[in-house]
Amino acid sequence: MNLPDPELRYALEAAPLHDALRRAFIQTSCFLLQRLTSGGKSLAICEPAEAARSALSEAVEGLRRLPAPAATDRHRSHLLGAAATLERAVAIALSRGDAEGDALFRLLEEAEKHLRAASRTSLPGFEAVDFSQACCAAHALPSPGQGLRCFG
Repeated sequence: MNLPDPELRYALEAAPLHDALRRAFIQTSCFLLQRLTSGGKSLAICEPAEAARSALSEAVEGLRRLPAPAATDRHRSHLLGAAATLERAVAIALSRGDAEGDALFRLLEEAEKHLRAASRTSLPGFEAVDFSQACCAAHALPSPGQGLRCFG
């Protein structure tokens, strides 16, 4: 696909910001998973949430400075939406005010929707990875007594 120069420049400059948002999403999800699997114990470890805050800070600053041609408005809007949602999610994670993780889970769902919507725009390089057909997907799990067959 041939993109006009302003859109190509935008895509090249937005790619690392998009990656930073994805990292923040993954790190916040990791924090939630740790919280949910901690057996009700209060987590003293906040590294995933702190790492997410750092990745978000980098992404938000870059998005503010990023010149966006009109053709990229929808994409940029979804990146900004993901960033704002993830900022709220990280704030909740670090506040420990969401003991059950419900609000954090809903915010992560919302952030994922924004990231997926950004991947569906016409800009190349922002495609979401679909693991539903991977050999590690749940449908590929062997029944008892069978081995896992990934390639054939």
